[in-house]
Amino acid sequence: MPAVITHHIFGEDVVRALPAGIIDGDEELLAFLLGNQGPDPFFVCFSALPARAIRCHRLAREFQSVRMTRAFMSFRQGVSHLPVGEERIGRAFALGLLGHYVLDRMVHPFVFAQQFALMDFSEDLARSPHEIHAVIESDLDSWLLWEKRHATVIEHPVADNLMRTERIDHAAGALFAQTALDVYGITIGVEEYAGSLRDYDWEYRRVDPAGSQHSRLIGTIERMARPHSMAESMAHYVRRTDECVSANLDRRAWTRPFTDETSHDSFADLYDQARLFYPELAEAYVRDDETLIAKLVGHVNYEGRSVEDD
Repeated sequence: MPAVITHHIFGEDVVRALPAGIIDGDEELLAFLLGNQGPDPFFVCFSALPARAIRCHRLAREFQSVRMTRAFMSFRQGVSHLPVGEERIGRAFALGLLGHYVLDRMVHPFVFAQQFALMDFSEDLARSPHEIHAVIESDLDSWLLWEKRHATVIEHPVADNLMRTERIDHAAGALFAQTALDVYGITIGVEEYAGSLRDYDWEYRRVDPAGSQHSRLIGTIERMARPHSMAESMAHYVRRTDECVSANLDRRAWTRPFTDETSHDSFADLYDQARLFYPELAEAYVRDDETLIAKLVGHVNYEGRSVEDD
């Protein structure tokens, strides 16, 4: 990912880098911030019929893995097909989606490096890669919320980062549905995005804060079917401290998983690198410069892995 809070705060930070008038009014701002959550809500889809949920999960995986430039351009083309009253909302959402991509590609190798190190440490942990990944990201979420806003998930519940309107739901759902079919050959309904968001919202309202009665109950039920609880792994602890081991604030050496390069970057360093990279990609997108977009993407997917971007 990273997780919900980090993407939301990143959106609040980078929207200031956009030229005046690109994002105008509260509804467009909400669309932009929601776009910064990218396709992540589709990973959580559980209330749809099983066949639909499977397609949503597949879209989330493929969207973050391959054909990044084609997906961005499909979104851009799709904006022009929206009803007139939704075009600016759709553009704001698409610009937010770029923010999700930029932050993911910068931070994911850092998260994977920690995940792989923990998996190498224990056979039990090696069997729970997704839960480890979620724990690291929720830890970074809680730290960034305190560092940037001096708040916790008690004052700012995670689900509040998913605010939207019916027009945003429809515009974003239409863009995802078109791109799913055109780029990935996956058929989903326009309404699937809004349904996935409701599932995302429902889950976070019940698992946060970590250690709460609801969180423990869901974890207990989940562990009846699997060794560890994914829901509890996603939950955020109430943290009121500037310290965070996961953030590597003392800049210890770590190895980038997909290139074997040594880095000393902290999470804060990578966040700032993403913040500085975003405006150039957003400008190329607004100008419809597909050549420059492809150059900036550089075949790097949301995981920070170099892939074929056909």
